[in-house]
Amino acid sequence: MFMVLGLLASVPAQKNKPSARDRPVEMTARGGLTVDLKRNLGLAKGDVVIRRDDVLVCCDEAEAKYAGDKVERITCRGRVVILRPDGTSASADVAIFEAVRDKLELKGRARVQGRGTDLSGDQIIYDVARDQLEVVGSRSRFKFVPGDMGPPAPLRPCPPPDPPRAEATSKPTAAQRPAPGSAPESKAK
Repeated sequence: MFMVLGLLASVPAQKNKPSARDRPVEMTARGGLTVDLKRNLGLAKGDVVIRRDDVLVCCDEAEAKYAGDKVERITCRGRVVILRPDGTSASADVAIFEAVRDKLELKGRARVQGRGTDLSGDQIIYDVARDQLEVVGSRSRFKFVPGDMGPPAPLRPCPPPDPPRAEATSKPTAAQRPAPGSAPESKAK
Protein backbone atom coordinates (compact mmCIF):
# COMPACT_ATOMS: atom_id res chain seq x y z
CA MET A 1 0.00 0.00 0.00
CA PHE A 2 2.73 2.50 0.88
CA MET A 3 4.48 1.69 -2.39
CA VAL A 4 1.81 3.66 -4.19
CA LEU A 5 2.00 6.73 -1.97
CA GLY A 6 4.88 8.02 -4.08
CA LEU A 7 2.47 8.65 -6.94
CA LEU A 8 1.52 11.89 -5.24
CA ALA A 9 3.80 13.94 -7.43
CA SER A 10 4.62 11.57 -10.26
CA VAL A 11 5.80 12.72 -13.65
CA PRO A 12 5.01 11.33 -17.09
CA ALA A 13 6.80 8.01 -17.66
CA GLN A 14 10.17 8.24 -19.36
CA LYS A 15 11.70 5.57 -21.60
CA ASN A 16 13.64 2.86 -19.73
CA LYS A 17 12.63 4.31 -16.38
CA PRO A 18 10.48 2.23 -14.02
CA SER A 19 7.01 3.60 -13.38
CA ALA A 20 6.21 5.24 -10.06
CA ARG A 21 4.47 2.04 -8.96
CA ASP A 22 7.68 0.04 -9.42
CA ARG A 23 9.99 2.24 -7.37
CA PRO A 24 10.37 1.94 -3.59
CA VAL A 25 8.77 4.49 -1.28
CA GLU A 26 9.44 5.14 2.39
CA MET A 27 6.90 6.85 4.63
CA THR A 28 7.46 7.96 8.21
CA ALA A 29 5.14 9.73 10.61
CA ARG A 30 5.74 10.92 14.16
CA GLY A 31 2.11 10.31 15.11
CA GLY A 32 1.94 6.78 13.71
CA LEU A 33 0.66 4.84 10.73
CA THR A 34 -2.64 2.95 10.47
CA VAL A 35 -3.78 0.60 7.71
CA ASP A 36 -7.46 -0.37 7.62
CA LEU A 37 -7.52 -3.53 5.50
CA LYS A 38 -11.32 -3.75 5.40
CA ARG A 39 -11.78 -0.19 4.11
CA ASN A 40 -8.60 -0.20 1.96
CA LEU A 41 -7.40 2.94 3.67
CA GLY A 42 -3.99 3.99 4.95
CA LEU A 43 -3.53 6.88 7.40
CA ALA A 44 -0.39 8.65 8.61
CA LYS A 45 -0.38 11.46 11.17
CA GLY A 46 2.14 13.89 12.57
CA ASP A 47 5.01 15.26 10.46
CA VAL A 48 4.50 12.80 7.62
CA VAL A 49 7.48 12.38 5.28
CA ILE A 50 7.11 10.39 2.05
CA ARG A 51 10.36 9.70 0.17
CA ARG A 52 10.96 8.26 -3.28
CA ASP A 53 14.03 8.71 -5.47
CA ASP A 54 12.33 11.46 -7.51
CA VAL A 55 10.13 13.20 -4.92
CA LEU A 56 9.91 14.19 -1.27
CA VAL A 57 6.48 14.98 0.20
CA CYS A 58 5.93 16.45 3.67
CA CYS A 59 2.61 17.15 5.37
CA ASP A 60 0.87 17.00 8.72
CA GLU A 61 -1.26 13.98 7.76
CA ALA A 62 -1.82 11.72 4.74
CA GLU A 63 -4.62 9.38 3.70
CA ALA A 64 -4.43 6.82 0.90
CA LYS A 65 -7.46 5.05 -0.55
CA TYR A 66 -6.57 1.99 -2.59
CA ALA A 67 -8.09 -1.04 -4.31
CA GLY A 68 -5.93 -4.15 -4.45
CA ASP A 69 -2.43 -2.99 -5.33
CA LYS A 70 -3.56 0.22 -7.04
CA VAL A 71 -4.04 3.63 -5.50
CA GLU A 72 -7.29 5.46 -6.12
CA ARG A 73 -6.68 8.68 -4.22
CA ILE A 74 -4.06 10.18 -1.91
CA THR A 75 -4.83 13.21 0.22
CA CYS A 76 -2.19 15.15 2.17
CA ARG A 77 -3.35 17.83 4.60
CA GLY A 78 -1.64 20.57 6.54
CA ARG A 79 1.54 22.38 5.49
CA VAL A 80 1.98 20.28 2.35
CA VAL A 81 5.37 20.60 0.66
CA ILE A 82 6.46 18.64 -2.43
CA LEU A 83 10.13 18.79 -3.46
CA ARG A 84 11.78 17.35 -6.58
CA PRO A 85 15.52 16.88 -7.25
CA ASP A 86 15.42 19.34 -10.18
CA GLY A 87 14.53 22.13 -7.72
CA THR A 88 10.82 22.24 -8.54
CA SER A 89 8.68 22.65 -5.44
CA ALA A 90 5.01 22.91 -4.60
CA SER A 91 3.15 23.87 -1.45
CA ALA A 92 -0.47 24.07 -0.34
CA ASP A 93 -2.79 23.45 2.56
CA VAL A 94 -4.13 20.29 0.86
CA ALA A 95 -2.81 18.12 -1.99
CA ILE A 96 -5.00 15.46 -3.63
CA PHE A 97 -3.72 12.96 -6.17
CA GLU A 98 -6.37 11.07 -8.14
CA ALA A 99 -4.85 8.11 -9.97
CA VAL A 100 -7.74 7.47 -12.38
CA ARG A 101 -7.62 11.06 -13.66
CA ASP A 102 -3.80 11.20 -13.25
CA LYS A 103 -4.12 14.65 -11.70
CA LEU A 104 -2.65 16.41 -8.69
CA GLU A 105 -4.76 19.16 -7.13
CA LEU A 106 -3.25 21.70 -4.73
CA LYS A 107 -5.75 23.67 -2.63
CA GLY A 108 -5.39 26.62 -0.29
CA ARG A 109 -2.41 28.94 -0.73
CA ALA A 110 -1.28 26.76 -3.63
CA ARG A 111 2.13 27.50 -5.14
CA VAL A 112 4.44 25.82 -7.67
CA GLN A 113 7.98 27.12 -8.26
CA GLY A 114 10.82 26.04 -10.50
CA ARG A 115 12.78 26.64 -13.68
CA GLY A 116 12.20 30.38 -13.67
CA THR A 117 8.47 30.17 -12.97
CA ASP A 118 6.35 30.92 -9.94
CA LEU A 119 2.63 30.06 -10.02
CA SER A 120 0.24 30.74 -7.17
CA GLY A 121 -3.48 30.81 -6.56
CA ASP A 122 -6.34 29.40 -4.55
CA GLN A 123 -6.05 26.11 -6.44
CA ILE A 124 -3.55 24.59 -8.89
CA ILE A 125 -4.40 21.50 -10.92
CA TYR A 126 -1.54 19.52 -12.46
CA ASP A 127 -2.49 17.15 -15.28
CA VAL A 128 0.38 14.67 -15.04
CA ALA A 129 -0.21 12.92 -18.39
CA ARG A 130 -0.31 16.20 -20.32
CA ASP A 131 2.31 17.92 -18.10
CA GLN A 132 0.00 20.94 -17.84
CA LEU A 133 -0.75 23.28 -14.92
CA GLU A 134 -3.96 25.24 -14.41
CA VAL A 135 -4.26 27.98 -11.78
CA VAL A 136 -7.83 28.49 -10.54
CA GLY A 137 -9.31 31.15 -8.28
CA SER A 138 -9.90 34.84 -7.98
CA ARG A 139 -6.28 35.60 -7.06
CA SER A 140 -4.10 33.72 -9.56
CA ARG A 141 -0.52 34.77 -10.29
CA PHE A 142 2.17 33.72 -12.77
CA LYS A 143 5.71 35.06 -12.69
CA PHE A 144 8.42 34.16 -15.20
CA VAL A 145 12.02 35.27 -14.92
CA PRO A 146 13.92 34.58 -18.19
CA GLY A 147 17.23 32.84 -17.61
CA ASP A 148 16.46 32.13 -13.95
CA MET A 149 16.90 28.40 -13.62
CA GLY A 150 18.01 28.53 -10.00
CA PRO A 151 16.20 26.82 -7.16
CA PRO A 152 12.97 28.32 -5.85
CA ALA A 153 12.73 30.14 -2.56
CA PRO A 154 13.11 27.73 0.37
CA LEU A 155 10.00 26.19 1.90
CA ARG A 156 9.68 24.72 5.36
CA PRO A 157 12.15 21.87 5.63
CA CYS A 158 10.75 18.42 6.10
CA PRO A 159 11.26 17.15 9.61
CA PRO A 160 13.78 14.35 9.91
CA PRO A 161 12.45 10.97 10.98
CA ASP A 162 12.58 10.38 14.72
CA PRO A 163 15.83 8.76 15.85
CA PRO A 164 15.50 5.39 17.56
CA ARG A 165 14.69 5.83 21.22
CA ALA A 166 17.22 4.54 23.73
CA GLU A 167 15.78 2.74 26.72
CA ALA A 168 16.47 4.43 30.05
CA THR A 169 18.56 1.83 31.87
CA SER A 170 20.93 4.02 33.86
CA LYS A 171 21.17 3.51 37.60
CA PRO A 172 21.10 6.46 40.01
CA THR A 173 24.49 7.93 40.85
CA ALA A 174 25.84 8.01 44.41
CA ALA A 175 24.72 11.63 44.72
CA GLN A 176 21.17 10.66 43.76
CA ARG A 177 20.91 7.69 46.18
CA PRO A 178 19.79 8.29 49.79
CA ALA A 179 22.51 7.93 52.42
CA PRO A 180 22.52 4.64 54.34
CA GLY A 181 20.26 4.81 57.40
CA SER A 182 18.45 7.93 56.23
CA ALA A 183 14.73 7.91 55.65
CA PRO A 184 13.56 8.32 52.08
CA GLU A 185 12.28 11.78 51.30
CA SER A 186 8.54 12.12 51.59
CA LYS A 187 6.59 14.32 49.26
CA ALA A 188 4.65 16.78 51.39
CA LYS A 189 1.75 18.66 49.88
